[in-house]
Amino acid sequence: PEQLQEPESVPSPPMSDTEVVFQITADDLVHAYRLHLWRRYNWKYLLKSFAIGAIVYIVLLVGGVRIASGHFPEWRYVWMAAGIAAVVAIGVPILNHLILPRAGRKIYDQQRTLHQVHTVIFQGDRFIVETPTSRDEIHYADLIHWSEDRQMILLYQSSVMFRVVPKRVLNDGQVAFLYRVLLQNGVHKV
Repeated sequence: PEQLQEPESVPSPPMSDTEVVFQITADDLVHAYRLHLWRRYNWKYLLKSFAIGAIVYIVLLVGGVRIASGHFPEWRYVWMAAGIAAVVAIGVPILNHLILPRAGRKIYDQQRTLHQVHTVIFQGDRFIVETPTSRDEIHYADLIHWSEDRQMILLYQSSVMFRVVPKRVLNDGQVAFLYRVLLQNGVHKV
């Protein structure tokens, strides 16, 4: 008689992939840089910049006046130095914000690979970015964090290098899939 064999355990299917095809525009790049800029220049960064700037200005002012005249400066000059530090700490990000569109468009014009069609395949443990001239596989575990706003998702490989995914190319299911795999792979949002 025939012996019945136990069915082999069937592995669960891998998480389904999702694929998007898009071309980055100059406006996408400018928006991505702005999002990065405002994520980088958060209140902690501004406070730290102000503190460092204020200390440097005050030390230079007090030390310079002490050496030059032999006495300490009046308090109004110390407050003036702190005010200069505040203007610099807040002014640098604002200046960057104002010059960013021109710089972003220049980078877009110069970097011809940005004009290529990008295919991004999101999988359970990695995503693949393909263009006609390159192919990169990036594991989610290699990302340090991610960020988003209403128009853009940035996937950070370092504090200054990120992958751009415009939300205009994703449907709701793809966005949900991406959120899920980022969470499952321990990538936190900033």
